Amino acid sequence: MEKIKVCLHKKNAHTLERTEGGVWFLDDKEITQEQAIEELVEATGDLGYWCQVAKDVLPEDEFQLVQECYEYHEE
Repeated sequence: MEKIKVCLHKKNAHTLERTEGGVWFLDDKEITQEQAIEELVEATGDLGYWCQVAKDVLPEDEFQLVQECYEYHEE
């Protein structure tokens, strides 16, 4: 299984990781796969909301900078 690490950008949860063995960690605390999925869904919902707010209030060129900041980069 491929190792992944995601910065969630959400309150009370910062980093979600999956080891090569398939074990999930949230801020270095082991969690179940179901909990990991819930965290990702919540973070995605929050990110979508804030990106929409940014799109509504920022000029187009500045909004593009926001989009680039949240672009996913594999390690």
